[in-house]
Amino acid sequence: MPSRTSFKIIAFDLYGTLANLGAVADRCREITPDGDAFFASWRAKQLEYTFLATLMGRYKDFREITERSLDHTLERYSVKVDANQRKSLMDAWLKLAAYPEVAAALNVLGQKYELAILSNGSPSMLERGLKAAGIRPYFRWVLSAHSVKAYKPSPRVYDIAVKKTKQAKTKILFVSSNSWDAVGAKNFGLKVCWVNRAGTNFDTLGPKPDIVAKDLLELINQLGLKAPGELRLS
Repeated sequence: MPSRTSFKIIAFDLYGTLANLGAVADRCREITPDGDAFFASWRAKQLEYTFLATLMGRYKDFREITERSLDHTLERYSVKVDANQRKSLMDAWLKLAAYPEVAAALNVLGQKYELAILSNGSPSMLERGLKAAGIRPYFRWVLSAHSVKAYKPSPRVYDIAVKKTKQAKTKILFVSSNSWDAVGAKNFGLKVCWVNRAGTNFDTLGPKPDIVAKDLLELINQLGLKAPGELRLS
């Protein structure tokens, strides 16, 4: 585990790490009784399309990736939606709530480290999503894969954090709830924390993270910092 003095920047993934995707799942339940399965398929196809776009060198904006993966999922489940329902589904990605401990944890972490977002989301999606979640003020940098026209886990995306913060790889801790994302960041050379909110197993291919935490409060605890009083870990 890296010591709390061995890095200066903490860069966070957004979707599923800081922002709960429950709002998107809720909209999916409104259009089909198979809402949970529909959402899981949509999310999986969204990620698959980011991988394909990067490998093929055919980059598309993350909002377009998200909409094209929605089209695929609608067809797969034989679901018809009108224009208002489609807009509601897409807009849900801009209206995400932060997990309960996130704001208080960011406040603690921000007193010692400079904080950044490093996400596949397009710049406009990230800005709107962070504001909706009420956590935009905590971040000095909001870094999007859009700037290099590739998606994680491409090394080019993780390198954005190095170039923009002007810090060495070893001075940046990257935090993600996505196992494949944690693998990609660690393979690139960043310090990594995997936030295992779902209690799942880590990928068996690729390097392991430096820290594993169930949420940001446990990360604070492992870094030896004092968690906020009402949320303090026992």
